[in-house]
Amino acid sequence: MRTPLLPVVLLALTIPVSLAQNRFEGGIRGGVTLTHGHTTVPAIAIPRVGNVPELNNRTNGIGTGYSAGLWVRRNFNRFFVQTGIDYNRFVLPQETDFTVSAGTAAFLSGLSLPAQIPNQTPVGINLISESVLESINVPVLVGRAWLGGRLRAFAGPGLLVTAKAQVKQNTTARLAGLAIDAPETTTDLANPDPGNPLTSTLKISPVTYTLEAGAGYTFLSRFDLDIRYMLPVGGIYNDANVSGYIGMGIVTLGVRLF
Repeated sequence: MRTPLLPVVLLALTIPVSLAQNRFEGGIRGGVTLTHGHTTVPAIAIPRVGNVPELNNRTNGIGTGYSAGLWVRRNFNRFFVQTGIDYNRFVLPQETDFTVSAGTAAFLSGLSLPAQIPNQTPVGINLISESVLESINVPVLVGRAWLGGRLRAFAGPGLLVTAKAQVKQNTTARLAGLAIDAPETTTDLANPDPGNPLTSTLKISPVTYTLEAGAGYTFLSRFDLDIRYMLPVGGIYNDANVSGYIGMGIVTLGVRLF
């Protein structure tokens, strides 16, 4: 008895497609980023101006940004490997207080202090900053799944490539009981002015490495809710003497397209 050719061909085509659908998944995702952290900037001597003491930038709340990208996942029974590419905007709000000479304060903030004040007069400075990092991120995550693949946990390394970096600063100087506000300034931290030692110290690295960990849940067979936490283990500043801790949370909703 001769087997009909058409059903055999359709079966041969259907089996690989079904396997591919079970083993490979991918789609788009988008969401929010939540950033916090503290940094310590070493003391800096500015020629012909004065000295800036060590700056301890403390967390000033949690900054909110956005995330958008593509993801793909290869399943191996209970385990999987997932990668993708995201464009993320991280916002880091910080605040610090320090004391410098009047001449240094004028140089750092552009303040116009009264002419009768000697350059060496101590001036208290309150500096509120908002650093923004826009980057392309490529994570490589290994994870395990439960509940038929709906519940997942994962971790792995990643690559962070700087696309844009800048800081907005609001400076208030306190002198003899007076509070003097300087105009808000914006500085490009990807390509800072080499003539300003402070901003040069805060130059952002073009590429750094990260560690990520998180969990996710799939609902309605097509939507992925993921929570990830990322640490820039390579440090995001060019100057290795800038230390501290920066944590980046990412919450995304993904849609599976295949």
